[in-house]
Amino acid sequence: MPHSERHEELVAALAAGIPLGVEASELDAHLAEVCARCEELRVELTEAATTLAAEAPAVAPPAALRRRILDSLGPASGTPAPTPVRPPMPSRRRLGIAPWLAAAAALLLVIIGLDDARLRREREDLRSRSAQLAGRLQSAETELAQRALRARVLESDDVRMLELGGKGPQPKAQGRVFWSDRARRGVLVAGNLAPLPNDRQYELWVFQNGKPINAGVFDADAQGRALFESKDFPEAAVQNFAVTVEPRGGMPAPTGPVVLVGSPT
Repeated sequence: MPHSERHEELVAALAAGIPLGVEASELDAHLAEVCARCEELRVELTEAATTLAAEAPAVAPPAALRRRILDSLGPASGTPAPTPVRPPMPSRRRLGIAPWLAAAAALLLVIIGLDDARLRREREDLRSRSAQLAGRLQSAETELAQRALRARVLESDDVRMLELGGKGPQPKAQGRVFWSDRARRGVLVAGNLAPLPNDRQYELWVFQNGKPINAGVFDADAQGRALFESKDFPEAAVQNFAVTVEPRGGMPAPTGPVVLVGSPT
């Protein structure tokens, strides 16, 4: 039986001495499954109830009530009725807890248990809201980063577009690189990329003076799409671009198969 706040309320009532009726079997079955949270709560509330009972002052019953109880018993056969003897004050104070005080202690325990459950619900609500806000923040940061890409490269006056075609093991792959000499960066937009093992990544290369220069590594999403901004390039004429499959983290020089390649148009 899965744990719920209802079980915690029943534990609080049980510790307060409130009869559970038909709900007692439900709580017994739940506790039999060794619910750590309910068992901990039961011990805590039981100890609290014991402490309240021990520290609450005892109150002697009224003298008139004492006389009525003794009179109702009547004298024993052949024995005169005993003469009432006033007990010492300490004994009178230990005769019992006043009913209103016991009821107040029980009510306090129930309130503590219910308030504890309420605070846990509020805590879980706050956690859920925090997770939602974190997701929205991440989406906003992604959108902001994409806008920054457009501002730095795509909206530059000197932007050029470079077509990349599939090659080798991925002939259907395709992509475009938007390049700005002024920004010294490129933005790769690719599609139809195959999924890679966890220890592999795609790596973008820019060829300058016939030499491949590492432009950064990236991953494709589940649909085989990628939007990637390159590293800063050295100030030199761009000759062409290529994408290879490399160990995760990238390599200083191409080692894996070429899956995209192109040249400026």
